[in-house]
Amino acid sequence: MQKFYCVELLRFLCASAVAIYHWGTSFEIMQMKTNDIFRNYLEILYDYGDYAVPVFFVVSGLVFGNVYLSQEKKESLRNFSIKRIARLYPLHILTFLSIFILQYLFLKFFGKYELYAFNDLKHFFLNIFLLLGWGFEEGRSFNQPVWTVSQEIAIYYLFFVLISFINRHNFKIVFLIYFMFLIIDKTKFVEISFIIKLINLTYFIDFAKLFFSGVFIFFLLNKFRSTKRLFLISLLFFIFSFIGSFKLHLFCFSIVLIFVLIDKLALNLKVKKLFIFLGNLTYSIYLLHTLTFLFLLYGLKLFNNVDFLYSKLAFLIYLILTFVLSFISFNCFEKKMNRVIREKFLKKT
Repeated sequence: MQKFYCVELLRFLCASAVAIYHWGTSFEIMQMKTNDIFRNYLEILYDYGDYAVPVFFVVSGLVFGNVYLSQEKKESLRNFSIKRIARLYPLHILTFLSIFILQYLFLKFFGKYELYAFNDLKHFFLNIFLLLGWGFEEGRSFNQPVWTVSQEIAIYYLFFVLISFINRHNFKIVFLIYFMFLIIDKTKFVEISFIIKLINLTYFIDFAKLFFSGVFIFFLLNKFRSTKRLFLISLLFFIFSFIGSFKLHLFCFSIVLIFVLIDKLALNLKVKKLFIFLGNLTYSIYLLHTLTFLFLLYGLKLFNNVDFLYSKLAFLIYLILTFVLSFISFNCFEKKMNRVIREKFLKKT
């Protein structure tokens, strides 16, 4: 099984981009004046930081292809599920409950919820069971960014169902799966009124295409040994994604492929360890940055100093606190919970 050190760096950069993007949009959502500190340096992140989210799905496709399509024996559904729960659920529940408490305090002491306001019983259960992003919600609630995790889990299980077919037919079936999702997307089939009234599959279709493009990268790496040729192709794809209208899917595919191929360079051990360290913080940053923002906002409201949010120092505190909490979370909570759940529930084969 291959290790993708530079992809770990890419994951960290994408999570950081999302955190910066949401710093900017949070003020808009709360109907406060614009706050884009360091815009001269971070303009592209304030405007397009949300484009980092689709990159995650391509990376996930690559990683899942690397892990599960390299196995001789297919993993059981039980073990597959436990591994997903062990990795994703502990931090999700911790951040959700923390934000739940914070929002209660906002309501009690300041008379309203802040940032994401649909924090009722219905959205409580939608958050707990990761059922966001499917059209069931009425608006943004609790730890809103987690809606993409809900989509990703569904794609994981689709991939699990298709593992045997993919192993049997290799990249041909991956191309066919991608093409099927492309047809569904272009024909707007899932937007037919009776379907969209039941469930919103628009995001799922879009993210599934990205995920299986990542699986396709896995096959490309195994089929073509010429790094220079692949690197040239990826650069051409990257450039082409900006010609005419911006082609987001092509951009995501090419940027992940470029970072994978950079791995072929002779990275020293210290650099590899650094990239792994940064990559480990990705999920934590993604789930914790909303909590960090709300915690900072609550503290400033207590001291009647919300204007401090418009200072450069507040922005730096937001980022540094998010990174520090992510480090603590991964090393002191996520790793331990992951190990405990796996040891208790995984069936050895």
